[in-house]
Amino acid sequence: MADYIVAIPARYASTRLPGKPLADCDGMPMIKRVALQALNSKAKRIIICVDDERVSQALEGVDVEVCMTSQDCKCGTDRIAEMLQKLDIAPETVVVNIQGDEPLINPEHIDKVANLLIDSGADMSTLCAKITEIKDVFDPNCVKVVMDCKGTALYFSRAPIPYERDNFKNESISQLQYPHYHHIGIYGYKAKTVVAYSSMSQAEIEKCESLEQLRLLNLGYKIAVGITERPPETGVDTAEDLVRINEILKRNH
Repeated sequence: MADYIVAIPARYASTRLPGKPLADCDGMPMIKRVALQALNSKAKRIIICVDDERVSQALEGVDVEVCMTSQDCKCGTDRIAEMLQKLDIAPETVVVNIQGDEPLINPEHIDKVANLLIDSGADMSTLCAKITEIKDVFDPNCVKVVMDCKGTALYFSRAPIPYERDNFKNESISQLQYPHYHHIGIYGYKAKTVVAYSSMSQAEIEKCESLEQLRLLNLGYKIAVGITERPPETGVDTAEDLVRINEILKRNH
């Protein structure tokens, strides 16, 4: 089992859902529920990267570390990079980045990403799941990934990749003829990679697709992709997502 830490960026001022880390998830602040899920993994440390004291207070009594970071961080990766430098985390430390808006994150996925990074020798590791619904292939909010025969990412896109030329030209598509995979936004990397990433300029393809991982891919970094047959519930971006997550949590009582 890989020796690793978990970093969870939690930005208070979410554009679409203000105060999102404190949103109620079946009677509990969302960030607390994410932290409790992470505690069920085999991580040796769990560090929540916050930018507001109210989020820190919501985590009181939970066995995690809290690191205050700047409100000026442009993205979650930058927030984690700031934390790694602030806490003087060793460059070779394996870090798993999970989002602060994933209250149903599967602890097994956290462990899987950490192990994949070590076993593959890649610069980054992540997960995907097979797409079963045709509509998801064409949904730009469903990020697709194509891998080589060794499970290394060739490209991530919001477009339908791989493009089934003979099938997709038809007005009505009854079934997919080739495997398509949905990228799951959980990442493993060494601390030095995160810090280096935060100092890199954005790549043109990253800006085009609005996908952060393309910055590393553009520079020739190797990204290992594991396949899971148990895709997680999507995270919380909107008020509608929050309603859906609460319904699931109530059913699971």
